[in-house]
Amino acid sequence: MLKRSRLLIPIGFGLVLIAILAIVVGLVRAQHAERTVTHTFEVQQAAQALIIEIRDAEASKRSYLLTGDYEYLRAFDAALAAIPAGFEELHELTADNPVQKARMAALVGAADAKIEEFSLTRDMIQRGQRDTALNIINSQESRALTQDIRQGLTAILAAERNLLVERQRRARNVRYLLAGLIGFALVLATALAALLAVATRQALSDLVQRTSELEAESRMRAEAEDTLRQAQKMESVGQLTGGMAHDFNNLLTIIIGNLDTVKRQLTGTAKSENANPLAAKLMKPVDAAMQGARSAAQLTQRLLAFSRRQALEPARVDFNQLIAGMLDMIRRTLGENISIETVYGAGLWPAFADPHQLENLLLNLALNAKDAMPEGGCLTIETANTYLDEAYARRFGDVEAGQYAVLCVTDTGMGIPPNIIDLVFEPFFTTKPRGEGSGLGLAMVHGFVKQSGGHVRIYSEAGKGTTVKVYLPRMTGAEVRPAAPAGKDETSSVPRAEPHETILLVEDNDGVRDFAKGVLQSLGYTVLEARHAAEALRLLKGKPTIHLLFTDVVLPETNGRELADTIREKYPGLPVLFTTGYTRNAIVHQGRLDPDVQLLNKPYTHQDLASKVREMLDRE
Repeated sequence: MLKRSRLLIPIGFGLVLIAILAIVVGLVRAQHAERTVTHTFEVQQAAQALIIEIRDAEASKRSYLLTGDYEYLRAFDAALAAIPAGFEELHELTADNPVQKARMAALVGAADAKIEEFSLTRDMIQRGQRDTALNIINSQESRALTQDIRQGLTAILAAERNLLVERQRRARNVRYLLAGLIGFALVLATALAALLAVATRQALSDLVQRTSELEAESRMRAEAEDTLRQAQKMESVGQLTGGMAHDFNNLLTIIIGNLDTVKRQLTGTAKSENANPLAAKLMKPVDAAMQGARSAAQLTQRLLAFSRRQALEPARVDFNQLIAGMLDMIRRTLGENISIETVYGAGLWPAFADPHQLENLLLNLALNAKDAMPEGGCLTIETANTYLDEAYARRFGDVEAGQYAVLCVTDTGMGIPPNIIDLVFEPFFTTKPRGEGSGLGLAMVHGFVKQSGGHVRIYSEAGKGTTVKVYLPRMTGAEVRPAAPAGKDETSSVPRAEPHETILLVEDNDGVRDFAKGVLQSLGYTVLEARHAAEALRLLKGKPTIHLLFTDVVLPETNGRELADTIREKYPGLPVLFTTGYTRNAIVHQGRLDPDVQLLNKPYTHQDLASKVREMLDRE
């Protein structure tokens, strides 16, 4: 519509311009027609006046000759003086008309003869020759001359009358044409004005729409920039906390491992026949120290979660089955004053995520909802399928377009004020009183979802409640990793070494290496220990028999994965158990543990190490 208007507007202006030019031409022609009519009237008046002057001259001359009254003579003199001027005027007026000009040429001789006659008879009257003058006037030649002049002038009058009729008709037609042109111009101008009004309204509408689009684009760009800044900030914090977590996990491995060793020795002493009373007294502080160390280990895991540095083991997950399996635990956790409603999506797509971390996510969101509903309320857990299009992906910038399974957790609590809703995913941000919250709950949720290739959004209204939507990518292929076997508790029997089994231990931290060496030797394994890759390769120059490589991922100069690849060139098929307190790209890609990798996370205990080593050796 706007393009058509842009084309019609110049055409309309062109037509209006043509109409104006036509009106101008019409006005010129109308003026010309009016002038010709006026000219005809002037010719008629001149011819009529000349006839009257000639008649008056003859009548005055006869009256003077009959009465001798000088008044008639003066009237004759006046007429005689006016006749030549009248002929001259009529000659000039008819000069533009060839026919009339020819008639005037034919009258010249008669007019000159008549004027000469008038002059002659005037002179005779002055000399007293009245009778002679009267005879000339009454002669046949004088009357014929007068008759010729009158007929010629009458013919001129008749022709002018015909011209007048024709010229009046033309003038009338020109006026009609001019009126039509003016009417057409007015209609055209009205149509053009209407078209301009429509075009202007359309242009204004398009301008308003474009302005709205630009404002929306500006908002989307601002949101994308905020998302990018948040991601950069989280990346920076993640790098810092990841490095700290690595060091903490090394320290915690030493602490927890040695506390576990002390506890085992005290337990053995307490059960012996010569029980030492001091052993029983030390059990409680050792348990308290172990509990504190485990809490520190959990905090470290949270740091790794929100910084996206934890090793994930993703698998095919059905949200509906996972929620159904956790409902009893969630009900016990929330208490009786909070009701739970579930809305399971039909035909729900499977997601690709770490099921254990997903359980932690759901429990974390449920605990947050409980804190938001101190007087009770309703928690709704809903699942659905959705497709995030390119426009949505461009708006937030941290998510790819595609198919997602959605987990929605909604509470009817107090809601989140608008001024802090953008801060809820910040690490260590909490609205709880000091000492009641770490501020890592939602940060862990955000970190896990982003590390899983998903997207998380939070919507809240103060006084009405909050909804957290978790989008995880739809899984379209088969499972890539079997479910991890159930762990053994610390009270179960510790699996020991088979005869002559040797393990190559590579660990750069002296305390951790001493603990791991002590555990393995206590289990009956022969241990070759090395502080770094170069030392490990030197130990293998003689190609001793080894049954398993147990190595830290983060080593000086090189990493554990490169070391394992080098050793497997000499020992094809050698089982390799990696350990780390901070996963890096050596064994983790896109946040997921490589399929061929076995990992024992730090900190680990005597039982953890014994079980994992025995499991891998028995598998081989």
